[in-house]
Amino acid sequence: MGSHSNVIIAPLVLPSTATAPSVVGRVAVKTGVGLFGDKYSTTDRDMLWNEARIYNAFPRSLQEGSPDGPPVVPQFYGFYIPSVAFDYPKLSAEERNPVRKMIKSISPILLLEPCGKRIEASAVDRADVCA
Repeated sequence: MGSHSNVIIAPLVLPSTATAPSVVGRVAVKTGVGLFGDKYSTTDRDMLWNEARIYNAFPRSLQEGSPDGPPVVPQFYGFYIPSVAFDYPKLSAEERNPVRKMIKSISPILLLEPCGKRIEASAVDRADVCA
């Protein structure tokens, strides 16, 4: 948890296709603080969007590693923003507005490879981060 985002590790299942078998694994899901409601802000969205652009700009070779060493950065799986483009044909125009407002209040998500170990704040020496 941070001041602008939260990260959880979630299960990930990609169903099989005609050319590939199912993939089962885990993914790091990063959201703006307050996934729903008042705590979520456009600043959180902007910071996630900026982080997604940075991950997307890294060369794939840094995300894949090599026989000489491990990856330098986690694999980036994408940045997803809830869409209000769906028409909701079964809802009246009066019913659509609150639905759209609720969807706009949901934080976008950033998906990354879960790697490394969680940092315990109590184990970090202040001199190491404030040098």
